[in-house]
Amino acid sequence: MQRRGGIWSVLALLVIAGLLATACTQPGQQGGPQAGAADPNGELTTNTGSEPDTIDPQKESFVNEVAQTMMVFEGLMRLDAKTLKPIPGSAAKDPDVSSDGLKYTFTLRDMKYSDGQPVTAKDFAYGFTRLCDPAVEGQYSFTGYVIVGCEAWNNMDTKKATKAELDAAKGKLGIKVVNDKTIEFTLTEPAPYFKAIAATWVGVPSRQDMVEKGGDKWTEPATFIGNGPFKLTEWKHNEKLVFERNDSYKDPQTGGAAKLKRWTKVMINEGAVAFAAYRNNELDAVGVAAEDLRTVDGDADLKAQVVDVPGSCTSYYGFNTARAPFTDVKVRQAFAKSFDRDAFIKDVIKIGASATSFIPPGRPGYDKDDTFQKYDVTMAKSLLASSSFAGKPELSTIKFTYRTSARTKTRVEWVQQQWKTNLGIEVALDPVDATTFSQLVKKAETTPQLFALGWCEDYPDQQDWLTTVFHSSSTVTRTGYKNPQFDKLVKDADKEPDPKKRDDLYVQASRLLSQDAPVAFYVYSATKYLRKPWFKGVTDSSLDFEIGIFRIVDIFVTKKS
Repeated sequence: MQRRGGIWSVLALLVIAGLLATACTQPGQQGGPQAGAADPNGELTTNTGSEPDTIDPQKESFVNEVAQTMMVFEGLMRLDAKTLKPIPGSAAKDPDVSSDGLKYTFTLRDMKYSDGQPVTAKDFAYGFTRLCDPAVEGQYSFTGYVIVGCEAWNNMDTKKATKAELDAAKGKLGIKVVNDKTIEFTLTEPAPYFKAIAATWVGVPSRQDMVEKGGDKWTEPATFIGNGPFKLTEWKHNEKLVFERNDSYKDPQTGGAAKLKRWTKVMINEGAVAFAAYRNNELDAVGVAAEDLRTVDGDADLKAQVVDVPGSCTSYYGFNTARAPFTDVKVRQAFAKSFDRDAFIKDVIKIGASATSFIPPGRPGYDKDDTFQKYDVTMAKSLLASSSFAGKPELSTIKFTYRTSARTKTRVEWVQQQWKTNLGIEVALDPVDATTFSQLVKKAETTPQLFALGWCEDYPDQQDWLTTVFHSSSTVTRTGYKNPQFDKLVKDADKEPDPKKRDDLYVQASRLLSQDAPVAFYVYSATKYLRKPWFKGVTDSSLDFEIGIFRIVDIFVTKKS
């Protein structure tokens, strides 16, 4: 989202700031509904923070990218808003799974795109095929590698392979259109998490005719045609995206369309500006940061509007393991152990919990005993002194790249001072705009030396964390991390049918990851935001990459009071 991520994660990448979405509503319409009733012409505006780098479903990975796609599209499956388990979305029912666990057959329900064209199995086959296509260069391609032929085709060099070779590899994909309503996937190994992958954005039914018509700009409103609750009607770049209700969409649970008429997403990068707008009744919801807490606590009306949602994200400082001095594990460990996470939570961000491992509390695979990265200045200094870069100039030329904003600057300056005080190393700060930052970390050749990032869960399974993000063949890996032992542990766990053995393998992998320290974990997220009393119908979830996204059709606006 990252995910998330996400991936989600699902993902997605996903950073905490991306989850603290801000929102607003338009003034009540004359002759509108009675207080408490849903306004059929209701409008809502949320803040997506910054211009998305892309909203192509088969390319994207960041939270504010995925949040746009899943307004417009629906996958074969969806996640239940309350249980977070995969349930049918565009599929009419759960897939039929072969006895060996290698074949998943989905049957579609009757659906139409926003322009009235029927949704068919060919559309889903096209979406999943794009996921594996090396020419698309998708950030989440790795999630499709469990499909027969996907990894081999995706890893081909499109500049060296002939068209015949590429076509032959494509022809081996384990994706079969049985008929207009039925699609079959053949997997390389049993994958209990495949239904969850089918609930993410990676396999939504991108329209082949629209992709080919629009080319590189097919995600513009005229050709970004989907089968989800809303349609994109306007994109004023670097300013706003406007979505309107898709009357062709019928929710499988209620049979109705979305309750909101229009949803506008503005792009406000500064949290202080969004918070001021909320207080001025220009916004209906806004993320609460440490800087806002005193004001909120001192205002009875604001305090009554606070919503607390458990988090499912982990933020970290990433090290490019291919660039000195972070090629040395001891240097990475020294950086990871030389800042006080508890003090950071208490004194700076005030929301969340300190993290020393990847998977957060309350999520499958959380390991409270994984404390290798805990704050220990003495050990950190010893590790640095015994590293291969001790006393060498590489330690004095480290650049720390981050998404620029006034509040983010305060946070990175804090850890910069910790490293200076505790290690005697002064890293140089390198602020860049949000879009540039996301572009930098999406490619190995441009990944910064040291950077701030995070991951948000796409679906509740250790595979979405450990394998998706840190396996050496992952297409969302940002650090260049490669450890054959880690790779084997997570791949063995992915296909292990015994739950206890599966969990044990993931625990071993998670602890090895913490010790190898390709990243330094520092905070588990929690979401605190303000929501106006007329902003209704939200089912909050720890996996939300947009407010109430898993039951987005239920969200509505009542008459302002």
